[in-house]
Amino acid sequence: MDALPARIALMAAAIVLNGLATDLYIGACFGPGPRDGLMTGLHRRTGRSLRLLRTGIELIVLAVGILLGGTAGVGTVAYALAIGPLVQFFLPWCTVPIAGQTSRKG
Repeated sequence: MDALPARIALMAAAIVLNGLATDLYIGACFGPGPRDGLMTGLHRRTGRSLRLLRTGIELIVLAVGILLGGTAGVGTVAYALAIGPLVQFFLPWCTVPIAGQTSRKG
């Protein structure tokens, strides 16, 4: 895709779908990945919102990457700022209730 509006739409859709996909496997209890595990662990320990924790984790990872000589484009920054709110938004819809477990809503 060469048209800028189409590229922007695809980037935004990819970020939203990644937020949904993250919640689908966390909500189905398939086990979180490293950043997701840190997010859910910190949420359980501190009670802070998933939105705040995930955004903080992503911004720290972004800063470390830049300090190590990496580059960050608009999509990278948009992802770092949007994934936390998206995870918090979609998780209640994607969580499978399991008998004997408490709710993991963020």
